[in-house]
Amino acid sequence: MGQVVKLNFSNNIENENIDYEFKVYEEKLIRIRDSIENYLCQFSANENDELAVALAAGRYATMKLAQLTGEAETKNFVHDCIKTTLNN
Repeated sequence: MGQVVKLNFSNNIENENIDYEFKVYEEKLIRIRDSIENYLCQFSANENDELAVALAAGRYATMKLAQLTGEAETKNFVHDCIKTTLNN
């Protein structure tokens, strides 16, 4: 799961040092992603129910992304995630 899916954050970062700011933000996204994935894997093992944890996490993620980025961007993100996991 360690791949970063590319998103367009240019609307959210307004700065003359956009490359530096994006790199810092990308590193933050990777750190948060890895921490949450580790937590969810451990929670799945503790509950012995990967499906329930995946459904809960997916529901939260898609609902929150739709609020933050809109329907089209959310669908593109989810589609990229599906392609990434099927290619690995």
